[in-house]
Amino acid sequence: MINFDNIFDKLVSETHTIHSIVSPLIANDLANVLLSLNQAPFLAEYIREVYEVTENSDALLVNLGTLNESKILGIKEALISAKKNNVPIILDPVGASATKIRLDSSLYYLKHYPINVIKGNYSEIYSIYSKKLTTKGVDSHYINKEDLLKISQDLSTMYNTIVVATGKEDIISYKDQSLVLKNGNQCLQKITGTGCMLGAIIAACTSFEMSMEAIALAISIMNIAAERADKTKGMASFKISLLDEISLINKEKLKERIMYERL
Repeated sequence: MINFDNIFDKLVSETHTIHSIVSPLIANDLANVLLSLNQAPFLAEYIREVYEVTENSDALLVNLGTLNESKILGIKEALISAKKNNVPIILDPVGASATKIRLDSSLYYLKHYPINVIKGNYSEIYSIYSKKLTTKGVDSHYINKEDLLKISQDLSTMYNTIVVATGKEDIISYKDQSLVLKNGNQCLQKITGTGCMLGAIIAACTSFEMSMEAIALAISIMNIAAERADKTKGMASFKISLLDEISLINKEKLKERIMYERL
């Protein structure tokens, strides 16, 4: 069994500030997810305040969901602050497989800043590894688990970062070690922003301990909540039920359902 008891206990008993630079499309849900897990969201991207906000935070989540010139400048200033003040950095390279600016930005951040975790779907991780766009995406139909495991481990070694590749099965790799998590529900793919919410939960959990186990906890919170959520009505009801289940999660529910393999 993955041992995340101490991390979960800290998550529910101690409040950390998670500075999240995210798309306005998901900001409200992301903030509420963090609040429901006893964490304090701070969503700032204005260049004149992001250095100070990051300096006083316990983790920085950089999400490339909606880009513009002002946000790109704000992200750079936040990353400078995180690097100087040893604040953990979680990079969510949304759309890195689709446009050159997103892919180039992700590669630049990985090269110049100490990214602790990079979390993307199969397509995004593949594009960052290969340094080329995959306009139609790469999912489990086009790349097998063994290939993706090798890509994740090689990418982790290349940039000395923990790599999280999300898909039908979620892969966590640090150098030559990997965990494959097998929980979840396909309804997650039909709700905007669930991957962004997961990035915030990863930032919260790793703010207490930077480890594969902390990330496994974060992914399991999301995926097991999705399994437990009401799917008998429609996607709006599922979304509300998902947020409820995240707020009601406990160690017993996680241990009862978690499915994984360690490679």
